[in-house]
Amino acid sequence: MNLRWCAAAAAADAAARLGLESPRYRDEEGVWWTVAGGRWQAWRTDTWHAADPPARVEGPASDLPAAATDPRSPGNAGGSPELELGAAIQAAVGKIADAFAAGRLSSDAAEAALGELYALDEEGGVWTVGVRTARWHRFHQGRWQLVDTAPDPTRVVQRKKLDDEGLTALRAGMATFLSRDELVPEPPSEPWLPPAPAPRPVAWHATHRVPPSGLAAWESPETRAQPFGSLTGGLEVELLERSGAWAHVSRPGGTLCWVDGRLLVEL
Repeated sequence: MNLRWCAAAAAADAAARLGLESPRYRDEEGVWWTVAGGRWQAWRTDTWHAADPPARVEGPASDLPAAATDPRSPGNAGGSPELELGAAIQAAVGKIADAFAAGRLSSDAAEAALGELYALDEEGGVWTVGVRTARWHRFHQGRWQLVDTAPDPTRVVQRKKLDDEGLTALRAGMATFLSRDELVPEPPSEPWLPPAPAPRPVAWHATHRVPPSGLAAWESPETRAQPFGSLTGGLEVELLERSGAWAHVSRPGGTLCWVDGRLLVEL
């Protein structure tokens, strides 16, 4: 999944403009969000609850606008001849991490840029910096390994020497590295797996009736929130769950709301 970070307000505008139904986003803590009818909802306890959105969200790059580029756009190590190779790689990875976090790069574009930032040692080891932890990693013996220091500059192989027939260990190490799918030790973003819709009964059936006086209806069981409407007295509803004095009910047609469950009349 190609992902991008975006301000929540811009994400809501894009969803409305593109006509997206129940778009999925997540915040920095991994909480899932959606926006419907201009209202934000968070996925908690296996259902959606109305909530104030975070400052920014991560979602599919195709659904979110890119942030404007600026002079800090990422470059690769080759673009910093004044720096030692290790320092140049660290600086370039840092720029890529900043650009992804700001929404100027999508996760695919960031990973492609990271794939050009390697140092090679004489033993066939491949070195680079993790984009999320900013720590050095070395690919050796078929896997990425976290290391405490940058590569020894005296052991790093210059690009012009890569065809040296004496560097058999290097060529073997590179062949193993290129045969693997994990060409970077840390992808720019965590794997993407939106929540499944909350389970609902296959067939709707009434379990309770709204009292003659009617009931105020809320989007979430929070007393500080304002009700968005009301249920007409005598309306039959299906009770889905209780949370203290609150009752989560389904109206005919499947629309949901929270009401004062103490006032419902059982059928």
